[in-house]
Amino acid sequence: MEKFICVGKNYVEHAKELGDAVPDKPVLFLKPASAGYVVGNSELGKITIPKNRGMVHYECEIILRLNAKAQVTAVSLGLDMTLRDVQVDLKKQGHPWELAKVFKDSAVVGPWIPIEKFPTYLDEPFTFSLEGTLRQNAKGREMRTAPEDCLQYAREVFPILDGDIMFTGTPVGVGAVVAGQKGEVRWGNRLNYEINFV
Repeated sequence: MEKFICVGKNYVEHAKELGDAVPDKPVLFLKPASAGYVVGNSELGKITIPKNRGMVHYECEIILRLNAKAQVTAVSLGLDMTLRDVQVDLKKQGHPWELAKVFKDSAVVGPWIPIEKFPTYLDEPFTFSLEGTLRQNAKGREMRTAPEDCLQYAREVFPILDGDIMFTGTPVGVGAVVAGQKGEVRWGNRLNYEINFV
């Protein structure tokens, strides 16, 4: 695995909550493998929140594990952690987002489910709760651009290596998280992991 390929603004209501225009094509950006944090089965994750860099937001997303042919081999749920204040400032200046997206533990990866065991993953609700309060609740079918189309577009602009991971975009409901809080990610009854933010 070399990189995370991330799709931005792939749910209309999320783009609106950020005050952004809805783009014609998928918005793509990269995170290096070094930004990743993998949560194993039945494991309590421990995510470091950057200090003195402004507001940190969670973004729960369907993620795809790819092979060298850009085919999906497994699916999971992840968190695309974002330095929101930094991102807002970068957008105002017309700069790339990397400074807001790439930092320790900024790409959280949950336990994988082989695609052949979960072919209906786009129809299964996925949720993120913070301190027991539901914050995000969506289905993959609500994406503006379907995963296969995001993959096709990504193949045209990036080399895809075996094990690369695609974050497919987050639905409405993103928000701030601080050290000391606990988050829970669920995908129906199939996937369930907890995160301590420290």
